Amino acid sequence: MTLGIRGKLLLVIVSVLLVVLSAHTYLQLSLQGAAFEGELQKRTALLKENLTQRALLQAETLGRLAAEDIASYNFFALTNKIQHAIEDTRELEYVLVLDNKNKIYIHSAQPEQQQKIYTAPLHAQRPINKTFKHKNYTVSLIGDILGKGKDNDLIEYKFPIDIGVTNWGHILLGYSLEQLNEQIALSQHENEENQKNLAIKTSYIALAVLVIAWVVISQISQSLISPIFTLSHFAKDLAAGDFSRIHKLSTTSNDELGKLTRNFAYMASRLEDSYRQQAQYSQTLEKQVSQRTHDLNHKNEELMGALCSLEESQQQLIHSEKMAALGQLIAGIAHEINTPLGAIQATAGNTAKYLSLFNDALPAFLSSTNNEEQAFFCHLLNQAKHGRVMSTREERKIKRHVINLLEEHNLNKSDELADMLVDMELDSELHDILPSLSSKVGFEIVALAHKLTGIARNSATIRTAIGRASKVVFALKNFTHLDNGDQAIPTNINHGIRTVLVLYQGLLKQGCEVIECLGELPEVSAYPDELNQVWTNLIHNGLYAMHNKGTLTINTEKIENHIVVTISDSGRGIPSEIQPKIYDSFFTTKPAGEGSGLGLGICKRIIDKHHGSIEFTSEPGNTTFVVSLPI
Repeated sequence: MTLGIRGKLLLVIVSVLLVVLSAHTYLQLSLQGAAFEGELQKRTALLKENLTQRALLQAETLGRLAAEDIASYNFFALTNKIQHAIEDTRELEYVLVLDNKNKIYIHSAQPEQQQKIYTAPLHAQRPINKTFKHKNYTVSLIGDILGKGKDNDLIEYKFPIDIGVTNWGHILLGYSLEQLNEQIALSQHENEENQKNLAIKTSYIALAVLVIAWVVISQISQSLISPIFTLSHFAKDLAAGDFSRIHKLSTTSNDELGKLTRNFAYMASRLEDSYRQQAQYSQTLEKQVSQRTHDLNHKNEELMGALCSLEESQQQLIHSEKMAALGQLIAGIAHEINTPLGAIQATAGNTAKYLSLFNDALPAFLSSTNNEEQAFFCHLLNQAKHGRVMSTREERKIKRHVINLLEEHNLNKSDELADMLVDMELDSELHDILPSLSSKVGFEIVALAHKLTGIARNSATIRTAIGRASKVVFALKNFTHLDNGDQAIPTNINHGIRTVLVLYQGLLKQGCEVIECLGELPEVSAYPDELNQVWTNLIHNGLYAMHNKGTLTINTEKIENHIVVTISDSGRGIPSEIQPKIYDSFFTTKPAGEGSGLGLGICKRIIDKHHGSIEFTSEPGNTTFVVSLPI
């Protein structure tokens, strides 16, 4: 619900009055409550003082009488006097007479306790709220005297009984506070009733003031707001284009609303003139707009045709640059394919030679050896392996260990024997087969087993070579694929970078160390062929700057909602004077025939097409390109 000006005015004024009246009521009730509370405290203090004065007077009198009767050993008379005092005094609950050894001589409340030693009575076991000295006797307040305690709260007086200069004992008088508490409670109730009546009266007065203020302010605000309502109705007519009632708008008031009404009437007349002029111009303007729209449509068609031609030229240019980069890689790719093919050819020849042993050497061996030698031969065939991958350094280390062990046992041809055992991966079982190796035909058995197990090793070599060739062919196929689609597809950035690295294996093997730190990346919607062109240019430029010898570092990671690819090389760097020009088309520092000057410019346009960014820093020994792509 939206409040109008009148409602807001009423709400503000009534709220202010409500706050003022609430504050006034609160202050009045607080002051009156403080006055009532002070009066209650004075009355309570007066009641306490009266009780104390009467109790002290009676205690002093009984103490003097007790001293006289005790001096004459007239305890019966003392008992009667104490009993009369209890009957005459409503508040007096009990009287005890004790000697200086706490032996009870008189106990008005419990006569059976007489002649016994005074031990803490039940009322003395309660917490003592206050104890103070007054002349030569002690007064103990037991319980609460402010009207909040129980009916059996007591005030006890302990008065000394002196006979001459000797202290004979004490007299204890216990006074009930029930009547005092009742008077205090009655005063508190009267105070609360007075405050409640005052609060009700004040609330009625405040409510009456609010109602009167609401009525008065409502009438005043109605007279102030009515001209605004009139202007609002005329404004709706103007918005609908109706100027028929504008000339009836007039006022004789000279206040702010009168000035507003006259200004509104003047504005309406000027608006009517402008509306008529606009109606005259509208037809001419519609014709001009129609002609301009036709011309713009024709220009847009021409621009769309030019844009399509430009996009086709750009795609052809990117593909040409890709083919140029591929042409530079052909020699390395051919080497990468020829190497596994040569390994396959050599391995196939060795396999054929080893297979002939089944017809020639194996029957002769079986006929010329005993069962123990044949068992050793079968053990070698069963335990031989061919899946271990070692570096040259590791292989030399293992061979030296095997040769030293063989020479310790005085075996002949230890070098050749060690080569065969390491090829069959039997170096870990050397201690078990040493006795068999020491036989006369031990070397011949190992040699025959080595040749026959060579078939399995050759098969593993062929599989490895085929895998390497297939990897290069697959990477070449992905790289040369031309995607003519206009739609971006889900793309794995790491997959594209690995494809480019496979194609550059021929150059990387010349002395370049590649450090790959490819993180876990989500797929992004992109044009993978174009991004592969970016990775190709950046990696190729890095290798060229290092002359294919150095360190190439490639790092990918996800940072917030972007994928960041960092490619660094340890080359000679980009001179500072040409750094602003590296993205310019046809700008190159390479000799004629080695570069077109389009690579980095194409990279920049491809990254812009993906709404990403490419930046670089360069100094001798470290050039880093950073590509950021949105996810």
